[in-house]
Amino acid sequence: MRRSLLGLAAVALAATGCPETLEKLCPPTSTPAGNFQLNFGLQQTADQCRQILYSDGGPADASIATNPAPANSTLCAELIDAGPTLYLAVQGKGVRASPLASDGGFSFVSTALAVPQTACGCSVDITETIAGNLAAPGDAGFTVAPDGGLTPPATSIAAMLVDSVSSDAGGCLCNVPCALHYTLTGTPN
Repeated sequence: MRRSLLGLAAVALAATGCPETLEKLCPPTSTPAGNFQLNFGLQQTADQCRQILYSDGGPADASIATNPAPANSTLCAELIDAGPTLYLAVQGKGVRASPLASDGGFSFVSTALAVPQTACGCSVDITETIAGNLAAPGDAGFTVAPDGGLTPPATSIAAMLVDSVSSDAGGCLCNVPCALHYTLTGTPN
């Protein structure tokens, strides 16, 4: 049976929400810096999560990955003591923080431990990494203005999303440890 892992952040990112609601997920000290529709493209990789056993113990060889539906998101930014910080708010996933490099680079990392009721038939740990760049016209780079907004405004997002899946539970029907790799593109909405 081909079903995606419940709890995978990529699937949870598929939830939609109103941009006005998403802005409320950002820290109150930050400033909204753009609303984007996120689109995902599954990438076939050697370490892709696959179901390798059926629940009756018979052999299987099927991907458990699907392409998530597009998701609405909001970027927010602020200057904190540690430097320019970018926040990504996605409905159903809360908000994540990342340092913002002057070239628009970011890396959001989050972890969900002991996610139950998965297609793997066991509880799994998922570490999700979204790493990429914001884009804007020209090559001046990004700065966070004193009011928290981005200068220049971001016009798109290009990133890779990787869900690294592991389990110490035993009895898994999947080839853990494994990963799901997606391209992630964001366009203004």
